[in-house]
Amino acid sequence: MIREKTIRKLEFNIILERLSEYAVTPGGRERCETLRPADSVAKSGAWLQDTEDALSHLSIYGELPLGGISDIRPSLLIAKADGTLSCADFLRIAAFLRAVERLRTVSESNDKERFSAIDTRLKALEILPGFRERLERSIAGEDDLKDHASPELYRLRRQLQEAKDNVRSALDRVLTQKSDALQESFVTIREGRYVVPVRADRRQAIDGLVHDTSSTGSTLFIEPMAVVSLNNKIRELLSAEQHEIMRILRELSGIVATNAALLQNNFEYIGELDFLMAKACLATDQESTRPKLNDKGLIQLNKARHPLIPKDEVVPIDFELGQRFRTLVITGPNTGGKTVTLKTCGLLTLMAMAGLMIPSASGSEISWFRTIAVDIGDEQSIEQSLSTFSSHMKELIAITNEAGPGMLALVDELGAGTDPSEGAALAIAILDHLKTAGAHTVATTHYQELKGYAMNTPGVENACCEFDVDTLQPTYHLLIGIPGVSNALSIASRLGLDSDIVDSARSLISNEGTQFEFLVKSIETSRRKAREMEEDLLRLREETTEAKEALTLEREKWHNERVRLRAETQAKTSEMMAEASRDVEDLLAKIREKASTSGGHRLESEARGALHTLKKKYAASQAAAAEIDSELSSFQAESIEIGELYEAKTLGISGTARAVSDDGKNVVLESGSFRITVPALSLRRVQKDRHTDLRKRRLHSVRIRGATDNTADIRADVMSRASAELILLGKRVDEAWVLLDQFLDDAVLAGLTNVRIVHGKGTGALRQATQEALSRDRRVDTFRLGGEGEGGDGVTIVKLRHDKLS
Repeated sequence: MIREKTIRKLEFNIILERLSEYAVTPGGRERCETLRPADSVAKSGAWLQDTEDALSHLSIYGELPLGGISDIRPSLLIAKADGTLSCADFLRIAAFLRAVERLRTVSESNDKERFSAIDTRLKALEILPGFRERLERSIAGEDDLKDHASPELYRLRRQLQEAKDNVRSALDRVLTQKSDALQESFVTIREGRYVVPVRADRRQAIDGLVHDTSSTGSTLFIEPMAVVSLNNKIRELLSAEQHEIMRILRELSGIVATNAALLQNNFEYIGELDFLMAKACLATDQESTRPKLNDKGLIQLNKARHPLIPKDEVVPIDFELGQRFRTLVITGPNTGGKTVTLKTCGLLTLMAMAGLMIPSASGSEISWFRTIAVDIGDEQSIEQSLSTFSSHMKELIAITNEAGPGMLALVDELGAGTDPSEGAALAIAILDHLKTAGAHTVATTHYQELKGYAMNTPGVENACCEFDVDTLQPTYHLLIGIPGVSNALSIASRLGLDSDIVDSARSLISNEGTQFEFLVKSIETSRRKAREMEEDLLRLREETTEAKEALTLEREKWHNERVRLRAETQAKTSEMMAEASRDVEDLLAKIREKASTSGGHRLESEARGALHTLKKKYAASQAAAAEIDSELSSFQAESIEIGELYEAKTLGISGTARAVSDDGKNVVLESGSFRITVPALSLRRVQKDRHTDLRKRRLHSVRIRGATDNTADIRADVMSRASAELILLGKRVDEAWVLLDQFLDDAVLAGLTNVRIVHGKGTGALRQATQEALSRDRRVDTFRLGGEGEGGDGVTIVKLRHDKLS
């Protein structure tokens, strides 16, 4: 059994307060506040499994919908005692029933085998949809029922409203006919009856009953005789309404009493679910792990952190007990971390025994103990005439009397507060007693004699909290197997104490003591250097692992990009081929209609030649896509150089690289007045002479190219390049004329009728040059400036004529 004083001394109660902050239901908060360590190792293990199930559910599905749940237990007690519940009680019960239905919906989507602790409780919930719907139809607010709570209530309220309307009508007539006798023209209520305010000096003008007078006596509130019977009817209906309301509330209360056990069980299950999710939330916040559990007294903490010290301040420690030794003596200077180590051991043991995960690295192990006894802090009391030594001794007496197997004893500053020699002797005797009794003990001390006791006694081990003499600051690292040293002389010297005084003090220490202190310091320094080397190796190992993982991911990314780009290219090429084939077949169909003319046969031949050329281009695109597979892995997007010339073979585009996206995946190519974004991995650098050749072929007219290409190739090339718009922005007049001539040739051969030339407004020189060229061109039927919505004066709309072609 764990005493409440132990709970407070190890600050387990503060852990429970933090745990309660995550609970959202009354039942959940109660379980958090009253949580105590389990009374068996099996129960502790089961509680830890429940917490792990809740943590798994939280990480995958998030929190349970537990909002809007009130404590319905007082209402259940009233109903079971044949009491009548209020509308407010039924509102809380209805909200509770809705929450139960929400939680049952969650259970249908959970992995039932993996999250057994959560799903078992969710499936145990029983819903009452019929009763919930009845409450929602009946309860209007905290003190009122809805009209349709029962047919009788609806009928009574309809009659009541009609009676009130009749009274109003009768009183309105009085207000109209006797207005000169009224103090004010309005209707009010006195003693539950409708009345009118009558001037006291005109009392005789209205026949009726006086129910009240004003404070000055100048106004009488009279119920006219014409409405007395109507008011009586209202009173009767109100009484009947109240009886019906009470009947409905008693009926609903009876239903609650009948289902009280079911509702109570649901409340308990929801409290348990909230409690489990709170433990999961606490574990997440503290970055905790599930420890292994045993009842052999074995404790192994890896990188353990005290949960109440801020994460950015706490120093993780490695701690062990019960494997090589059952008694651990921790020495070292004050504020070095001895007490924190003691509390960390005790608090994490309590947490694990209570089914809470602990803030430590994986692989940690905690033992279940029959009891945990502590003597930490100063319990001195003036009232009880207890000194510091007496208060400590009182606690130690209780610990030694209870000592035995299954006990974890945590003692801070053992033997302090009295003569050092007697205190050291007493401390050794107490440690020996606890060891002989079979208890597991962790004690802190300053006594030199206890270091020697730990070194020479089997089953007892030294430990110290590391202190950096160079910085005069504790590092808070726990070093097991090394006794601590005071470092008093070194600290005094570094703080500026006269060297003669320090040397004199050092000479007073026995030669054996000096050698011992020197040996311990050497061991501590070696351990610190070894730990630093170990940390460096671990860091290098982590960096190597991260680099390897990054390289693997990068390799997978390039592979996936290669597959995606190949598939995308093939899909686009196939789509273009299919579309071009459809266009050619449409053209052939039209030509067949005019097959009687020789010109029709010529065009049909050219169209078939165009289709043949497109098929060859498709085959070339397929070959280019295959080339990507062999070249992609060696090409790096960061090798793109701004201003250099590149070609995207699969897209048939070449131009100057103007920009690269932040992730290096896309490049903006500029070709003439056009800019297009293409995948960086599809680009290949174009040699200077090859680029010149490409540019010449782009700028030559169709007639020049006709000298070397056959008609079908020309026609196919034109059809694939033809556009209904030419952009001349930023061009010189001589450049514009060359581009315009080529554009009109392409448009006419492609069969376009209306085209659009964008020359901009500017000074008007380019517009004038364009229109002069159009006016002389026999391929142009008409042209005009763009209208509203067409670009205005910056655009010329051209209509082409095809009858002039030869």
